[in-house]
Amino acid sequence: MMRKVDGRLRIVAVVFAAALMLLLVVLTGTSCGSGKKADSSDSSSSKLPPGTTEESISSTSTTAAGTLPDSDDTGSGTEEATTRTAASSSTPMVALDLAGARFTLASAERKSSNEDVVSGDNREINGDYMELELQVENVGTDLIDLSDFSFRLYSPGIEADEYYDYYGDTGTYGKYIASHTISASLLDYASLSGVNYLMKIGETVDDLFLFYDLNPNSTQLNTSVTKDNSKLIIKKISGSDYGDYIEMGLIGYPDE
Repeated sequence: MMRKVDGRLRIVAVVFAAALMLLLVVLTGTSCGSGKKADSSDSSSSKLPPGTTEESISSTSTTAAGTLPDSDDTGSGTEEATTRTAASSSTPMVALDLAGARFTLASAERKSSNEDVVSGDNREINGDYMELELQVENVGTDLIDLSDFSFRLYSPGIEADEYYDYYGDTGTYGKYIASHTISASLLDYASLSGVNYLMKIGETVDDLFLFYDLNPNSTQLNTSVTKDNSKLIIKKISGSDYGDYIEMGLIGYPDE
């Protein structure tokens, strides 16, 4: 009886040992496979600094490239900077300095009637007009005489030689300067009279405007004149800084 028992024990021991070896082989193969997968993942990607990801590095690089300053800007830097700032708002407020005066173009509206300048014996007439509102500030170190400045409108669609036929020598709403350039009088909204007074240092004057007739021989729209191809030119025509001028484009200014 003891021999039969010993034989059974040997069989059980052999089976147990074989099962244990098989389990060890399976576990060893699984461990080796996972290790190779991890090594493959590490070798295909570069190491990043702590706390960063590939997405964050890509985003930072794009932002930095988009905000590099323009190193080539020369001469017209003030006007370009004003234009960029104005473009972010609904209505531009272009402001430029000339001979101690800071001119701000507050609005530029296309009008279908001259009713804004009708007073006294003048009559209301339908037509095509451009009304430009200005603010002027004396930022210089001396008095400013507003009569020393000429306020001109340029557009390739303006035929300046037509203005004498209707307005004669009176250049309140348009007078020949060059082929496509006319001048107009600086007016006061309150009195509708011409502005030619002196400004003290630090003084600011609002509610000034210019009124241009864009089609002096007809009541129809002058389709050749647009905001995109028009600009206000303010020129110093007497006194110090004679001949200096600034230009303000009308692009982006909405109509009423």
